[in-house]
Amino acid sequence: MSKHALPRVILWLLLCFTSAAAQAQPKSDVTLKIGTYGGVFDQILMRYAGNLFTAHTGIKLQLINANADDHLAKLIASKGREAPYDIIFLDDGIQIKAIAAGVVSKITDAELPNLKYVYDDAKNKDGYGPAMDLYSCGIAYNTQKFKEAGIAPPTSWADLWNPQLAGHVAVPALDSTMGQCLLAASERLAGGDEGTPDKGIAKIAQIKAQSYPGSSATITALLTSGDVWIVPWLNGRTWNLADSGQPVAYVLPSEGAYRGMTMIDVAAGSPHRAEALQFVNDVLGPLFQMGLVFENVYGPSNKLLSPVLAAYPDTARKLPASPEDLAKLQDINWSVFNANLPKAVQLWNRQVISH
Repeated sequence: MSKHALPRVILWLLLCFTSAAAQAQPKSDVTLKIGTYGGVFDQILMRYAGNLFTAHTGIKLQLINANADDHLAKLIASKGREAPYDIIFLDDGIQIKAIAAGVVSKITDAELPNLKYVYDDAKNKDGYGPAMDLYSCGIAYNTQKFKEAGIAPPTSWADLWNPQLAGHVAVPALDSTMGQCLLAASERLAGGDEGTPDKGIAKIAQIKAQSYPGSSATITALLTSGDVWIVPWLNGRTWNLADSGQPVAYVLPSEGAYRGMTMIDVAAGSPHRAEALQFVNDVLGPLFQMGLVFENVYGPSNKLLSPVLAAYPDTARKLPASPEDLAKLQDINWSVFNANLPKAVQLWNRQVISH
């Protein structure tokens, strides 16, 4: 079991659901193909949703691991034929691209009973898949290195440009969630917005970076080795590292951290739409959502859990756990951001990477 302490009620529910499902043991010839992120995410998905779903429906699950951009590329390449997935998990910014490409389908309230319990801000306004979880993108830093150097803990996005941190800042690659959050923050610090990537990239180019990591695994290694002292990162990733005993902490910048969401969609062209919707509904239910909170430190999209998490303040402080927490986070205008991303990549390659 995870290093995070699970409330007894979750363990009790898991035992009850497992026992009840084991008695039913129905049969089905259906296998749902699900585009996932792999690693710990898949373990939690199966532990709190997948295994139980198969036990009480007989429907088998095939998890296909890749990053969200690769999943989207496969869906687009298969357009007009049977989709390579029935269900797909996508970052909120990438979901917009999937909708534009016509490779995910709309879902009605009647098809998804648990949708009524999802935060309004976590629902797609045009009726596509809702958010499975909520997280924030802020700043992670090595508390030991800051203390040894006599540097005050960061409070602002602007602290990434602190001369005392020159050579110790990781600037995440632009194709990562963290890199895109940094670009949005930099655009606003420079007096622009998502439509002015030139201002944001010019600002980022002024950071005296130690490296330009492309994954959270690399950031983990850099922070724990002490090579990097500060980096834009996600709340769940940072707290998982801190809870393992590493000297790291997480900060919501004073200008506002950015809200991120993992969306769950049913692929257009899925031959198993009804079964896929059953699984999506389970993922939006309280058992899986609480498992995700306590095992991976991501916030639930199911609003019924807000008062429950209030009883666990040590956990709730690490994630968006209530409407008040969500109100403190900023949104990126993904439509404008995505439209300007090709230009940002060109500027990034010229001004940042080759600098």
